[in-house]
Amino acid sequence: MKEEIYCEVIEKIIESIDEGVHFIDKNYKTIIYNNSMAKLEQMDKEEVLKKPFTDIARTMEIKNSTLLKVLKSKISIKNNVQIYLNKDGKEITTINTTIPIIVEEELVGALEISKDMTQIQTLSKQILKLEETKVNNIEKDKKIFYKFDDFIGESDCIKKSLNISKKASKSDATVLIYGETGTGKELISQSIHYDSKRAKYPFIAQNCAALPGSLLEGILFGTVKGGFTGAVDRPGLFEQANKGTLLLDEINSMPLQLQAKLLRVLQEGYVRRVGGTKDIPVDVRVIATTNENPQDILNEGKLRKDLYYRLNVIYIQIPPLRERGEDIILLANKFIEKYNHKLDKSVKGITDRGKKFLEITIGKVMYVNLKIQYIQV
Repeated sequence: MKEEIYCEVIEKIIESIDEGVHFIDKNYKTIIYNNSMAKLEQMDKEEVLKKPFTDIARTMEIKNSTLLKVLKSKISIKNNVQIYLNKDGKEITTINTTIPIIVEEELVGALEISKDMTQIQTLSKQILKLEETKVNNIEKDKKIFYKFDDFIGESDCIKKSLNISKKASKSDATVLIYGETGTGKELISQSIHYDSKRAKYPFIAQNCAALPGSLLEGILFGTVKGGFTGAVDRPGLFEQANKGTLLLDEINSMPLQLQAKLLRVLQEGYVRRVGGTKDIPVDVRVIATTNENPQDILNEGKLRKDLYYRLNVIYIQIPPLRERGEDIILLANKFIEKYNHKLDKSVKGITDRGKKFLEITIGKVMYVNLKIQYIQV
């Protein structure tokens, strides 16, 4: 391929990707500035290209620029969260990877690739506010809390899970709960908390799959003002849940790097805010849940073995409804009672024919499930 055609292809690729691309040479002049970066920062490309980057950074009030840091240090900075104002004065949040470009052992410039995380950052702030509100209102609103008495079921498998859970409530040990989606993992977690000596302290739940690792880290461990551009002093969920319980839902979705930091907190009982140097003691009981079989996620490398053994002090497996055939009528009657009240209806119950249909249906599901398990063995 001819050099000019090759350069044109590369240019089209750079202009077509969603991530912002910004390259400055060793003289601090912008050589590459793609459309995505211009849209993100609300800048006219002609105002940026071949202009001193220091002037652009001053216009947008970018302090501690990673491009300038990398150009001076020749050391890469990966997955760095940066918050600054674009040309229109709107606060934007990006996750940047910035690397020095070295050709034939000579530094020629620095390249930054930015992913726009503004909407996710806004969402995470809203989540933090909701969590703070939940913590502040714990003593004011008791009606949303679940306890063991709220569980309905007479099957042996659910009784076994509840018996282990009740024993867990008398301990401070970490708990790992495995159950398919909809089996009641958070209900079990709340019941353990509100039946324990920590009941008068906060119960906070965080879904580990809801946010990317860089934002989840700040939410869990807190941030320090000046730790990174735009950072403010904010306690994380560990500090907010002090003396109480922190539920980490879908722990298998937590990035491995963050799992290592979580392991350190569990081992030492201290948290260090993002960008901070001070160790803050916390007394938090951790309950982790997964909707995938723990052995599978270990084999697939989604969960660190050392963290697994730290969490799996008490193991609870919640059976799906297809394994609880004898509970189907009990649950159906409970739902009738619930929606009679909610919808102002007066449904009397289920006919014998309806009960038989439900029992036959769940029986077939149980038979198929057992057959599949037999084949797998």
